[in-house]
Amino acid sequence: MQENTFLSPFQPARQVKILAVGSGSFLLSLVTALFESGLSKFDVLLTDSAAAHRQRLAECVEQARAAHPEASAKEIDFPKNAESPWREAVRPYDAVLFVSQKSRIEELQVLHAACREEKKAFLPAIRAGQVGLAGPLVHPDSKGCWESSWRRIHQCALIKDAHSHTFSSEAGALLANVIAFDLAKSVTGAAKPELKDQIFCLDLRTLEGSYYSFIPHPLITGHLPIKQIQDLHEQIGRSMGRNVSNGLFSFFNGLTSAVSGIFHTWEEGELGQLPLFQCLVQPVDPLSDGPADLLPEMTCAGLTHGEARREAGLSGIEAYVSRLATRALTTPASNQSSDYHKIGSQEHVGIGAGETIDEAVCRGLQQWLEEDLTRQVSAGWKPSVIPVRLGEMEDERCRYYLQALTEMQGTPVIGLGEERFGFPVIWVGANGCWYGCAGLNTTWALRLSLQRALLRAQNESTCLIAQGVEAPSVHLEEKASSSLVIPSGERSAQAEILQLSLQALKRNRKRLLTLDMAMEPFLREGMGGVVGVLVREEDAL
Repeated sequence: MQENTFLSPFQPARQVKILAVGSGSFLLSLVTALFESGLSKFDVLLTDSAAAHRQRLAECVEQARAAHPEASAKEIDFPKNAESPWREAVRPYDAVLFVSQKSRIEELQVLHAACREEKKAFLPAIRAGQVGLAGPLVHPDSKGCWESSWRRIHQCALIKDAHSHTFSSEAGALLANVIAFDLAKSVTGAAKPELKDQIFCLDLRTLEGSYYSFIPHPLITGHLPIKQIQDLHEQIGRSMGRNVSNGLFSFFNGLTSAVSGIFHTWEEGELGQLPLFQCLVQPVDPLSDGPADLLPEMTCAGLTHGEARREAGLSGIEAYVSRLATRALTTPASNQSSDYHKIGSQEHVGIGAGETIDEAVCRGLQQWLEEDLTRQVSAGWKPSVIPVRLGEMEDERCRYYLQALTEMQGTPVIGLGEERFGFPVIWVGANGCWYGCAGLNTTWALRLSLQRALLRAQNESTCLIAQGVEAPSVHLEEKASSSLVIPSGERSAQAEILQLSLQALKRNRKRLLTLDMAMEPFLREGMGGVVGVLVREEDAL
């Protein structure tokens, strides 16, 4: 075992023992890069012990000694007969580097696990599909590890086209330099390592590469506990009067990366921006084993560019957390909590995200109502709808949506559906389809129904729309049309709407169960609340 002497002026007091693992030209590039980085002594473990590799390794050492006589790269044997051979192999060292150009993911995972168990630093560089990946640099106390990075990398970032790209010696040399010099930065303290909580992704065809940060994955590190929100009224009271800022936009932007982000996309793309401003969002699937698959792309809208982007960001967070909740709420560990009753297999949880807790709960309840209505329609239920005449319409958004929809597809039919748990349901018939929504009040219900109809008319496609329900037909009741007044939705604060919603539930002998669903630290840092909402009978809570 070699004790490393650093050639850097930032030489630390102690000697660091390094093991380089790999084979072929990639390992030779790593050996050369380590010498060039100032790390003069280390051991080598060949995963392919061909005689030619040993000869070339010896030549690399001789060349390094011409400039630095103390340079040494001693080969060690793999302890095949040990009970845990990789743990036995890495035990004497402080840091382990691993290189492979053959996508040996399983071998990497075993070595990574051995380093974690033995509390050794670990830094890999591998080929993965059509790219080369370097990092992350994993220290014994690191929150972000290789398994987290592998689950965060998007599958589509590894396979970009149908062509096969050769792993060239230039690609191996580039990746070897990245990890060798990053390790040197770490052990000498000369600079902050680039690969701490980051990966380097190299395009094998163009040899262009960039660093990408990633967030530790909850299925590797464990998610924060899900607890019932016991003091909802107090939290709502504290949030009243809070100024809404533009901080969400920088938060969403920080989550967006086509390689390793929570959002693969959060942008306007090729969407038309009239009569509604639109924004696309596509979160990753947090339940992927790695690399990460993508959830369906969603289209969100608003009266302004900012509104559309904000709605897309919140909807993206809700879709991501909803997917994570499908596992978290059904595992024994979650359901043993004394904070809330077991979530039944037929129950659904509405996930709401917001800049304030009241916004999050309102959105969560809205999601719950929409899912309830969607389940009915999906089961073949044909809604009964009473046509209405729109009387005084004070809400500016509803007026704009209705005017735009009328210009595009003619005057729509507006109708009242059966109330759901005390909440109004409004249906909009346009162009041979019906768009419905159960809203927290009449204005919200009409807004969302009109918005969904308008989005469908504007895009003329089957794009996934984040809000509302569609039905091919309804049962129009032959009753005299009544007049429906639509008050302005801007007059009521979220907290007031929520209080009225709780009263409506109480009149219908229902109660709200709210859960803190901010299961990852980044959700608590960037959001006012991420909440799970269930509606139950009063005696069920």
